[in-house]
Amino acid sequence: MSIDWKKIAKDAGTATDEHFKNQISSLTSLTDNEIENLITETGISKTDLASVLKEVTDATKSNNAKATAISNINKGVNLLVGIVKKVI
Repeated sequence: MSIDWKKIAKDAGTATDEHFKNQISSLTSLTDNEIENLITETGISKTDLASVLKEVTDATKSNNAKATAISNINKGVNLLVGIVKKVI
């Protein structure tokens, strides 16, 4: 019996993606599906999504400092626009 390493890697990637969406949705008012749609629609990476959320929730920074930091994150502004679309 041979081991299907590609399937194992794919399954692990899917499980990781699901865990990531669950963690983000538990920290926000967004659902897992909304998180997945935002990632797909904006093309933001999971790392950059986490960075944007970290900046938004950083109570030690002014709004201007947050805006500057988010504008430097790849597709960070696109993510915020996507979130605003869901709210409005």
